Amino acid sequence: MSINKQNGLKVTVIFCVSAFILSHLCFIFLPNIFADLDKKIIDQLFIYKINSDRFNMDYDDTVVHVDLNNTSLKQLNSYFLDRAQHAQIIRNLSAMDVALQVYDFIFAEKMNDQNNNQIITATRNADHVYFGLAFEFLNGSGDRHKDGENALESKYLDETVWHLNVEGDASGFKTGSTPLVTFPALASVSDGLGFINLVNDKDGVFRRVPLLLRYKDGFYPSLPFRAVCEYLRVSPEQITVRPGEAIILKGAIHPEENQEKDITIPIDKSGNMIINFVGSWEKMNHYNFIDVFRATSDTDEIILWKNELSGKIVIVSEVTTGSSDLGPVPMDNHYPLSGIHSNVIHTILSDAFITEMSREKTLVVELLLIALVIIMILNTNSPLTLSFASAALCTAYFIFTVLLFLFADTIINVICPLMMILFSVIAIGLFRYIHEEKEKEVIKRTFETYFPPSVVKKIMGKSTIISTSGKKKEITILFSDIKDFTKLSSEMDPDHIQEILNEYFEAMTDIVFKYEGTLDKFIGDGLMVFFGDPESQPDHALRCVKAALEMQKKTKTLNIQWEKERGCPIKIRIGINTGIAVVGNMGSSRRLSYTAIGSNVNLAQRLESAAPVDGILISHKTYLYVKDHVSVRPVSRISVKGYNDPVDSYEIIL
Repeated sequence: MSINKQNGLKVTVIFCVSAFILSHLCFIFLPNIFADLDKKIIDQLFIYKINSDRFNMDYDDTVVHVDLNNTSLKQLNSYFLDRAQHAQIIRNLSAMDVALQVYDFIFAEKMNDQNNNQIITATRNADHVYFGLAFEFLNGSGDRHKDGENALESKYLDETVWHLNVEGDASGFKTGSTPLVTFPALASVSDGLGFINLVNDKDGVFRRVPLLLRYKDGFYPSLPFRAVCEYLRVSPEQITVRPGEAIILKGAIHPEENQEKDITIPIDKSGNMIINFVGSWEKMNHYNFIDVFRATSDTDEIILWKNELSGKIVIVSEVTTGSSDLGPVPMDNHYPLSGIHSNVIHTILSDAFITEMSREKTLVVELLLIALVIIMILNTNSPLTLSFASAALCTAYFIFTVLLFLFADTIINVICPLMMILFSVIAIGLFRYIHEEKEKEVIKRTFETYFPPSVVKKIMGKSTIISTSGKKKEITILFSDIKDFTKLSSEMDPDHIQEILNEYFEAMTDIVFKYEGTLDKFIGDGLMVFFGDPESQPDHALRCVKAALEMQKKTKTLNIQWEKERGCPIKIRIGINTGIAVVGNMGSSRRLSYTAIGSNVNLAQRLESAAPVDGILISHKTYLYVKDHVSVRPVSRISVKGYNDPVDSYEIIL
């Protein structure tokens, strides 16, 4: 019961394809387990990368932070800043000649008119000041016109919405609704607003950000994306959106390079960009809010600050201990989320994007893996070798994903292909195990027709007992035959013949197996057995003779019973010879038989033909082995085909 190559290939392909489907179904139906695990592995690669001098990207200090921290609030002797103090920061940063002021704040309501006027005036007189707003995110089209009750806010958003060149289906982008806006009087004198909403993955970690969302008949940008477009002098007319592929900034001009180039930002179907974190929070340059605020009173200090901050993109945000604006990112569970805005800007300015391999390319990689798994399985028979080979393939794939991330900034699914390899190997291993067990059972049943149970057990435990090729070996061969059975059977119906032969052969087989002989074949009403193989038996001749004596004794018992019940007498004659014979599996590819052949086998058969009824005739060689155990009388010498001279024989005295 073996698997031929064609069936083996078919079974292997079926299992590997099934493993491919099952691994993907695990990701579809159990994303909180498998997809999250995959993300955690990628997070570890991020951590390794940002801590590696070789692979981490250089920090571009164009992007800096001004932090409203505990020290600032303590020295200002206030837990809350009024808008006059924010106005002072705006004026000071403008005097320091920063390139952009990006405020991670939403000044949502009009408060004290005097303070409002101060921040409005400071913003009007400054260059490139940006504030935040927030939307309620809706998936799909949603309620796209749920804008709240403030007509001025709605009017401002309608006037500042971006109309972009879209190539493809942007229905996967989130839709903005119910806006919370920096109050219109301040928003209108700023250089623009951008949404500061962030979207975490299902496991709660922030790894990617939406750069755009749909709003009414256009798009609204995130705060960092609006700021970086301004810095690179890219207007909405220069932006092309290809959902699921990229956002292209055409003709971008970096102030330090003063040369146009297109920047292609890879995005997913929801418009999200993967953040290429430059490192920990401390990696970027940070300045204390209170220090910038107090520079007002000292002209010389303003000049020093100008030398420090001129041309910088400044992110102003609150990072106090009591701030709730913290969240998990790949390398930190409590990361100030304003740092995500700065990392978005830094990623785009550095043109250092992390891309996810497309589904099409990932499918090609997985199909190549399936092909390798199939080749590996077809060329590996040993379970241990298959285990080592599959472990080597899994290791090689994992190394491939690591190198792809470190050298090509490309993310590919790690867990799904590894699961596919694992499922394939487990399935094939189980199939082979079940198949081999069935094959062993078939072999066992086949052996049980030849060998006694004790020998079968030894054979199954040690397959080397049975040789796959013929071998020469000294054995003792026994032939038996029922006298005149052909004549008797001509007078019986077939069922009766079958019944008595089955009973006779069952009794004879039990005796042969009792002495651990090998049942070669049934020849009509005759029987051929041998002793001394497959397991070597130093006393094979004596075993054979003892079996023959018991067979004659059992036959006499059967004869009494059959004559009484069936009117069918039974008598047998037995011939035994000891000598060298060729033993092994012989026959055709369709049918094999474990048998013995050679002149010594022929002699045993000739002795059986010459034996007296109810008697046992043995050869001289057998006699030499058993003469101390049985009584014999010499009989006439016998001529046998294959022997030049007649051979001596002896009848055992019963």
